[in-house]
Amino acid sequence: MTQRLAIDGGEPVRREPFPHWPVAGAREAELLRQVLESGVWAGSGPMEQEFARRFGEFCGVSHVICVANGSVALEIALRAVGVGPGDEVIVPALTWIGTAWSVVQVGAVPVFADVGRHDWCLDPDAVAEMVTSRTRAVVPVHLYDQVADMDALLGIAREASLFVIEDCAHAHGGRLAGRGVGTLGHLGTFSFQQSKAMTAGEGGAVIANDASLARRVHAIKDCGRPFRKRGAAGFGGNYRLTEFQAAILLAQLERLEDHLERKASNIAFLGERLLDIPGIAPLHTRDSTTRRGLYALALRFDPDAFADLPRTFLLRALRAEGIPAQPPYSVVYRSPLWTSGRRFIKWEAEANPDQRLGLGARCPTAELVAETEGLVLFHEVFLGTKSDMADVAAAFEKIQRSPPKPGLRTLGRRVRDKARQAVDRSRRQP
Repeated sequence: MTQRLAIDGGEPVRREPFPHWPVAGAREAELLRQVLESGVWAGSGPMEQEFARRFGEFCGVSHVICVANGSVALEIALRAVGVGPGDEVIVPALTWIGTAWSVVQVGAVPVFADVGRHDWCLDPDAVAEMVTSRTRAVVPVHLYDQVADMDALLGIAREASLFVIEDCAHAHGGRLAGRGVGTLGHLGTFSFQQSKAMTAGEGGAVIANDASLARRVHAIKDCGRPFRKRGAAGFGGNYRLTEFQAAILLAQLERLEDHLERKASNIAFLGERLLDIPGIAPLHTRDSTTRRGLYALALRFDPDAFADLPRTFLLRALRAEGIPAQPPYSVVYRSPLWTSGRRFIKWEAEANPDQRLGLGARCPTAELVAETEGLVLFHEVFLGTKSDMADVAAAFEKIQRSPPKPGLRTLGRRVRDKARQAVDRSRRQP
């Protein structure tokens, strides 16, 4: 018997909220009190130094430079490797706008490359097509719960003499073949913004194994001052973290291993339940990924298995059932937050008018994911119980058993076909 959907006035699958984020307790309070009483509140204090040491051990890296947030971490990393006006930097079309905006901030031009349908991360083939004589760097993003194909991307970078800066804002604790994300390229950047899986409200870090690059990063973030008063100073601004943020991050780091284990267990349980629901599936995890640093679980939605239900209605129906599902990011060049910056970037004659800002062809796979196929469940959902996971699966099952009205089916079919045709046309192009 078909149950009435909550969106149509039926009883929802669940009324209880999922675990609250951020998680904090006595340890955060204790460390904040220590900072308050110490009188050392500014950056570069003992709490920041201790966090940098421990986070470096956790990531498997020699140098950690704490900064104000994840966006400036990317900007500082680009400046440290010498990216500037006249240069091009390849970034994924599917990411938060900060990845591309950091390129604009240093005066360079972002070049949007498409993503893989299997992992939503930079497609190495698309990256190879975008490399020109002006390309200086590539910024792979380890998106949601996936790790980018670093072996292929590093191979392209070596051949073209490019710098690789890993955007690890979603990937705290991620490992590829046992190595921490952020240690595979020249520099890695992290965000500690409130929604992230490890947070101080705001904050960020740049990590490096190269001592000379680390010194440049530190000088840029600290008004040009040399790291621990050794080596030459350089020109820089104030992008420092406070001791209060470092204190919270120390406590958050102590929680991270337990959180990662709990999330992995719950995701595995949910994955088993979703095997019985056609049309909803987690993305395939690359075989070399030895641990996922989870910001959100990425799910692929096939409307064919839901009687052509539009994704917009699916998301509304899930929320009504008590499941806080969200669409993924907008494609950057279609985001209203991106187009407002038109006046800050040099427009290149060869740019596709559809992109409006930046270079590169349209990215149909990114558009398909962003507009039709993709949905995400954020990491705090997976800090709950197996019963919570069962509710997630039950909501999908309930919606699937309730066929959409004819008008919704027509709309869903039209949106689906348009997106798939764009991908097919792209594949046929030489």
